[in-house]
Amino acid sequence: MGKDRLVSFTDAVIAIVITILVLDLELPSEPTFEALWALRESFFAYAVSFFWIGAMWINLHNQWHRAKRVTTRVAWHSVLMLFFFSLIPYVTRFAGSNLMSMFALGVYWAVSLLATVNFMAQGYALGYYNRDDPAFLASARVLNHWMWVDLGVNIAGFGLAVLLNYPPILMVVIFVAALIPSVVIRRLNQKYEA
Repeated sequence: MGKDRLVSFTDAVIAIVITILVLDLELPSEPTFEALWALRESFFAYAVSFFWIGAMWINLHNQWHRAKRVTTRVAWHSVLMLFFFSLIPYVTRFAGSNLMSMFALGVYWAVSLLATVNFMAQGYALGYYNRDDPAFLASARVLNHWMWVDLGVNIAGFGLAVLLNYPPILMVVIFVAALIPSVVIRRLNQKYEA
C-alpha cells in the first residue's frame, strides 16, 4: 500500500470527524447572549476536542513525514486509531452536556486515551517497517518517547481529577498532553531539516 493513500484516507476521516463535531453544537434556544452563554460547557468541550484533534493531526503529519514503507499492520493501527477518533463527536457531546460528571468525562478521557495508544502502536509499526532509514528512526524514537509523556500526563491528569473531584481537569489535561509531542516534534523537524 502506498503511504499517500493511507495519509489521504486518514486526513479525510479526520476532516469528517471535525465537521461532525461542529454540527453537533446546539443552537441557542433564543438569539440572546444569555442563551448562548448557557451553552458555554458545550462550546468548551467542542474547543478542547477540536484542538486535540488538530494536535493529533499535527503529530500524525510528523509521524508520517519521513516514512517510506506502509504495511497492512500499519494500516490496521490507523483504522483502529480512526475508529476512536470517530467517537470524539459523540463523547464530546456527552462530556459537554455533563461537564461535572466524572463518568461522562471519564468516557471522553478513555476514548482519547485509546486513540493515543493506537497512534503510538502505529508509530512503532512504522518505525519497524522503516528501520533502514536512520533519520526516520531518530525522529520516530523521539516522537514515541514524547507520546509516552503524553500518555503519562493523561494518566496523572485522571488521578488529579479524581483527587480534586473536578472532572473538567481531564479535558484540559488531554489537550495539553497532546500539545507536548507537537511542540517537541516541531523542533525536531527543524533540527533534521537544517
